[in-house]
Amino acid sequence: MFEKNQKNENVSVLKTADHSYTDGLHNAAHQAGESVRGIYNSASNELHHAGDRMKMEIRSNPIRSSAIALGVGALLGLLMRR
Repeated sequence: MFEKNQKNENVSVLKTADHSYTDGLHNAAHQAGESVRGIYNSASNELHHAGDRMKMEIRSNPIRSSAIALGVGALLGLLMRR
């Protein structure tokens, strides 16, 4: 009888430890998810603003922007032919 009670106590302790471990993993995963969402939102906003700045630069200096695009295109064309 003593052994059966001891086994039941051991099972109870293991279940409690398992729940504690599972809760810890859940909280860590939740925090990681929030962190990744924050980084994603920040990067998305930065890209959006960079795109807006690029459009303004192209509109304010169309000849220079076209010359840069032509030079980059020619350089990429030469590199891809090799």
